[in-house]
Amino acid sequence: TKDEGALSTKQIMSIEEANLDDPNVMRSFLMKPCPKGEGMTQCCIRRNKGIKNALFPEYRIYLKRNNSKTETFLMTSKKRVGNKTSNYLISMSRNVHDKNSDNILGKLRSNFLGTEYVIYDHGKNPDYDDSYYDEKNCDDIRCELGAILYAASTSLGAKGPRKMRACISSVDDGGNPLKVWQPNKDDERMATCFKNETADIDKLVCLENKPPSWNDEVGAYVLNFNGRVTMASVKNFQLCEQDDEQKQIMQFGRIGKDEFSLDVQWPMSPFQAFAVALSSFDSKLGCD
Repeated sequence: TKDEGALSTKQIMSIEEANLDDPNVMRSFLMKPCPKGEGMTQCCIRRNKGIKNALFPEYRIYLKRNNSKTETFLMTSKKRVGNKTSNYLISMSRNVHDKNSDNILGKLRSNFLGTEYVIYDHGKNPDYDDSYYDEKNCDDIRCELGAILYAASTSLGAKGPRKMRACISSVDDGGNPLKVWQPNKDDERMATCFKNETADIDKLVCLENKPPSWNDEVGAYVLNFNGRVTMASVKNFQLCEQDDEQKQIMQFGRIGKDEFSLDVQWPMSPFQAFAVALSSFDSKLGCD
């Protein structure tokens, strides 16, 4: 119903006071920006390769609450088998990866080279059914919630740090997007606007990874994660606003063989942050 829809998209003001056992509250927490003024929301991601998942690992993200040593399960994802490009369904239920389930929040989709990724909500792909473009069904069309761009490698075998940029929709104080991105054609896509800096660029939060500096002592490129990341990895990154690297929105990095920390804050949502992290896990023909 409409009321349930409104409830599920209400902005969470405080994580500690939110009843995340309520599926509507949990969905809102995952899909809306992190609570404003609460600083970084701390999470961890575990990768399960196992025997069955060796080629298609499952990733689960958990919330770390400040006042509790317990973890709260948030989302899970794994790459879908049989797709020409990387395609990750993101679910709020532990073992549900069926695209038709109500527990699916959205997905991450890449181009063939793995240099460009788009984050979608759970709406329908308009290319599959033109009838979704009639007015009464326009709410069913999927929305773009973000885009991630990786710079292509300049030379084969180069092992320097990855360069990535990302964008999400700008939001008002209530956490609502200033523009709903439901592109009908290529030049209306969020990534196109981001790359070409077209008219709606002011409706995007433009982010880029903070360039690491070379450290002679450890013989590697390093970033200061303030103790949240403990192992060197090409996947480690910090995303800052494009014009101000002091405004850090997200950081992600390795803390164990198959464990990673993820910290995110307003105006990014946990769902968007998890999707950005999944893009870093994905193998890239054009970058690696």
